[in-house]
Amino acid sequence: MKKDDNFDVFLSAQLQHSQAYFPDDNFTASVMAKLPAQKKLSRRQEQLIILIPLIIISLLVLSQFSLIALAIKLWVWLTIINVASLFKILLAVFLVALLSASYWFSKQCRLL
Repeated sequence: MKKDDNFDVFLSAQLQHSQAYFPDDNFTASVMAKLPAQKKLSRRQEQLIILIPLIIISLLVLSQFSLIALAIKLWVWLTIINVASLFKILLAVFLVALLSASYWFSKQCRLL
């Protein structure tokens, strides 16, 4: 514990005595000006960069599940549930989808 306290004291002393600015005679600005312009990815490329790893990871996760056991559990659940409960679940899913679409649309129109 004593060693950590010594390091904290050393670090705080170094930070207090350090300079906030190092003069570089516009070296940084000239280097930044000489850099090539950043390439803009198309919307489709951005989507592919996100979707391809998402699909690969999802397939890897799904490959670890027993699809037969999952199908059996789903079948048992569907046979146990009554029509009223199923209707409530479908209504809740529809409302969530509708609210999500409304939120997305309001963000696109910059209403929010």
